[in-house]
Amino acid sequence: MVISMLKDKIFGKGGGCGCCGTQIVGSRQIDVGGRKVGIVGLDETFKEHLKRGKKPEDLTGDELLKEIKKFNFIAEGAEEVYKEAFLREYRGFFEARNR
Repeated sequence: MVISMLKDKIFGKGGGCGCCGTQIVGSRQIDVGGRKVGIVGLDETFKEHLKRGKKPEDLTGDELLKEIKKFNFIAEGAEEVYKEAFLREYRGFFEARNR
């Protein structure tokens, strides 16, 4: 579902007339193991989980990594650090929208 949504956003499908050109998937930097790393599609992935009613405790790092890894290079052996970062970021994302 998230992948389909991101593809639609990138290629301009799934709503609208398509006359405005390609849409861009968001990218932002997060702290991963003490380093700033740019991640593509993070907020879109988070929005989809929020839309489904997923609380931070309902998600696993594995689940987030699997989805986000489809659009981002994550070096083998660094997965655990990314999982922690994604879960931390989702907690902040969730809390900011539920105040």
